[in-house]
Amino acid sequence: MRTDTFTYPFVEKHRFITRRLLLFAICLSTNSLLAQEIALQSDTARTGDGKRIYNTTRLQGVPPKIDGKLNENCWASEGYWSGNYRQYMPKENAEPTEKTEIKVLYDDQNIYVAIRAHESDMNKIDSRIGRRDDFAGDIVGVCFDSYFDHRTGFEFDLTAAGSKIDLVLLNDTWDTNWNAVWQGKVGREDSAWVAEMEIPLSQLRYGKKEEQTWGMHSWRWINRNQEEDQWNLMPRDNPGNLYSIGEIHGIRGISKSRKIELLPYTVAGLSTYEKELGNPYATGSDKIFSLGLDGKVGISSDFTLDFTINPDFGQVEADPSVLNLTAFEMFFEEKRPFFLEGKNIFDFDFGEDLLFYSRRIGHAPMRTPNVLENEFADNIENTTILSAMKLTGKTKNGWSVGIMESITAKEQAEISSDDETR
Repeated sequence: MRTDTFTYPFVEKHRFITRRLLLFAICLSTNSLLAQEIALQSDTARTGDGKRIYNTTRLQGVPPKIDGKLNENCWASEGYWSGNYRQYMPKENAEPTEKTEIKVLYDDQNIYVAIRAHESDMNKIDSRIGRRDDFAGDIVGVCFDSYFDHRTGFEFDLTAAGSKIDLVLLNDTWDTNWNAVWQGKVGREDSAWVAEMEIPLSQLRYGKKEEQTWGMHSWRWINRNQEEDQWNLMPRDNPGNLYSIGEIHGIRGISKSRKIELLPYTVAGLSTYEKELGNPYATGSDKIFSLGLDGKVGISSDFTLDFTINPDFGQVEADPSVLNLTAFEMFFEEKRPFFLEGKNIFDFDFGEDLLFYSRRIGHAPMRTPNVLENEFADNIENTTILSAMKLTGKTKNGWSVGIMESITAKEQAEISSDDETR
């Protein structure tokens, strides 16, 4: 009797705990299925004309550490992963050979993007070290048309080796000369390589609205297959790239972009060469010293003011060597950072007529002095840009506005002879 007395309550308590555990497991299973159903419904959302919609959510917890490891809680439990990419090439709208997924979160300062590129054979990942903006090996990326004007998209890509690519996507081409300030790292999991990005809102341009609607494009390049997969397929016969990308909804309550970037610099150099007898300008060495400042101020989320004082473009890629035997001006691609911001606003397509050509600012003087025998000239290679200012942006009514002003120095060439210097 004593044994039964103590055993019976224990058995009943054990059964009670078992029921509670069973009920808890059922609740977890139900919540998991509900979350999967919500994610599935979100991943199938489309606009009236069939474009995919990604419904992002505000980051609730601690921002992720950008290290290429998707082990933070936000990547596991916040928002949802969107997949179902389709082949753009080699076979349009075909099933991709590998699965790709993307997740996008945001807070008051940044957009956070994670892309998981699944791989059936990790040894086949094409990971090539390259310079910035080199399309080398396997690549994943995301692009935002934050103005939502179907004209300009800001794209951020990472190669499997971790090299950055950032560009401005236009309807008929793209421009990799645009460089933004952002973070991105890649890493590897058991059966995928991943890309993790932190994109400051200060690098994007968007209107003053409580709830933002942006264009969104995501893509993956599998180099061994020469295959491009896209989150929202852009048909090859599309009227323009940015008219055919998907949309991202749910960005709410972000403040105006008040970015201020200042980049002071100093340049010092010494070049040596063979001294030329009798030439006072070829002494065997030339010294260089210069100070300057580049700056960017976010007047609002719509308008940006760029300015430069005594700019130096020594780090800009040199133009190809061209021998011009004609009487016409040679045209070169603009690569100087100051002139690239908002460049599309100043582009006007009138066939063969070019209304505005920024490379004329600071170009070499249009003429060089004639020198006589026994005379030497110290010629000017480029006109000095003393300062420049540019205001670019878009009004609430959709008008693109661009104002540019530059001040260049009056250049003089010095000619020296045995008798005089003029």
